[in-house]
Amino acid sequence: MKTAIISDTHFGDPMCTLFARDQSGKIVEGSGYNKFRKAAGQDNDYLILAGDTIDLSIENYKDAYEVARAFFLRIQRDKIAKEIIYIPGNHDFDIWHTYEYQVNVIHKIEKGMPASHFRWSVPGVIDDRTGSDNRGLTIPGVSDRTDSDEHRYGGLFLDNITKPDGESTTFNFVYPNLYIAADNESVIITHGHYLDAFWSLTGDWSLKITRDDLNVGQVLDLKEMTSINFPLCQLTSSGIGQAGPLTKVIRKVQRDVKDKELNDIEVYLERFRNEVDKLTKFPWYGEIVETWVSKKVKKMFLESLSKMDVARYSDSFIHKQEVKDRFWDYYQASMIEINEINSKYGYDIPMPWFVIFGHTHRPIAWGADNPPQTKPLAVTGMRPVKLYNTGGWLNRLDDRGQIEFCGASVFIYETGKGFKSIAIE
Repeated sequence: MKTAIISDTHFGDPMCTLFARDQSGKIVEGSGYNKFRKAAGQDNDYLILAGDTIDLSIENYKDAYEVARAFFLRIQRDKIAKEIIYIPGNHDFDIWHTYEYQVNVIHKIEKGMPASHFRWSVPGVIDDRTGSDNRGLTIPGVSDRTDSDEHRYGGLFLDNITKPDGESTTFNFVYPNLYIAADNESVIITHGHYLDAFWSLTGDWSLKITRDDLNVGQVLDLKEMTSINFPLCQLTSSGIGQAGPLTKVIRKVQRDVKDKELNDIEVYLERFRNEVDKLTKFPWYGEIVETWVSKKVKKMFLESLSKMDVARYSDSFIHKQEVKDRFWDYYQASMIEINEINSKYGYDIPMPWFVIFGHTHRPIAWGADNPPQTKPLAVTGMRPVKLYNTGGWLNRLDDRGQIEFCGASVFIYETGKGFKSIAIE
């Protein structure tokens, strides 16, 4: 078995280096595609896309899917992989919701059956251990074998994205984790957005404010984590990208916050303050709003934005203690899921000591010296979990306004050889 792993392609973003639209609007191959093709090689059993593949949060559905289609057609013609495993992230979170809706609502109603509950976590397992009864890709509780006739969260709408110009593409859908169990190691592959404070915000605050009413344990499992954070992730993914004229403004605000350029945001807040003032009927109430709400909240908000920790392009993000703590919580939630898979379906997946993720666009090579790790043995009673990153495929503007590429990695797993990563610079 041979598998290639990438993330953060962001098809639809004009800064994508794989495929994007040029200034005339034509979809063209970018400078990074040949580097990706050479690193990934041909005839992989699977190409794993670990999140933020189709960027629905900044681009409308039509344009984002058209650019993604050009990429999928090209990798099909170049024989990169026999099948694709798609793990959504935060920028394509809507893909997860759409798949769940198709499986649990559309397909059921088409057959005259009642709709089913969403499977808030759909774990995938690639078992490549010698002598295992579950060799290949399976989705516990959905299918038993890769070649099974049962539904594998495949055969859904995205399979047809390469028609009519090519053969249908086999997409397998899992969320938020894929587990790879090999003879010598066990690895979690995930996008990594739940390690970022913004994308886990509703979960964090729900636990602080309404824990007694949530009826959950001290540690959220993955089903609870994904479902509680669903509203914000869904809104920010499809809601922003499909907001018509507002999309351009919101996209600019997002980038301004990341670049700490807050002048326009201050203008928007001032206009908002003026509109609030117009709504006040009484002078004394207006004075309170002016003094205690408008001015002070505006100042606090701008200060919080200026200090906000942004994950993308940050070398320090993954090394921050609060991020490592969040990573540890996520790892514990993943262990709950692994234990459930093992006990309910008999997989016997070993405890993973490695995580491959994306989201930050800062690659961390497999086997790197001193990679980020979770809490030490003395704190948890367990050996630390090492964290490796796939990087991303977007260009960005540096401090001088010049275009730069921050680097990506193609991770490769091969039977008998284990994991490695190939740097793309």
